[in-house]
Amino acid sequence: MEVIVAPEPMDYEIRGMYRFATLREDSGLAEAVRGRWPENPRLLMIAAEPDNDTYTENLAMDLATALVKADLPVGELRVLQRETADVAAQLIAGADVVVLADGEGDDADAQREAFFAELGVPALLVDLKEGAVVIALCEAARDAIG
Repeated sequence: MEVIVAPEPMDYEIRGMYRFATLREDSGLAEAVRGRWPENPRLLMIAAEPDNDTYTENLAMDLATALVKADLPVGELRVLQRETADVAAQLIAGADVVVLADGEGDDADAQREAFFAELGVPALLVDLKEGAVVIALCEAARDAIG
């Protein structure tokens, strides 16, 4: 399984109270996935900090918005975090694109490793759909799945 590593793939523009995300051209993410992007994919973001719902949900929405702006449509968006952990296997099995989130806290890497181990994420990723795309938003996320 190939994992595309794209640290900090987004730029943000702040207008008043609103924040707008776009893909950074120098991140290389759009070019890396363009030829293999599924049609209207189910995108699943797996949290680095499973109890920080707000951060992960905002990151997922921002990334989905940025992908759409780059002509990479997203059909459905899901987040795997503490409250959805009981259906982890189903969420991963149904995903066309899996994004391994980065975190904002000092202990994000430790939280990610513990959460991935608790859910058995590396083993679950072995059974991804054929043609599924896996993106890690930091090298530590890639390393956490082996």
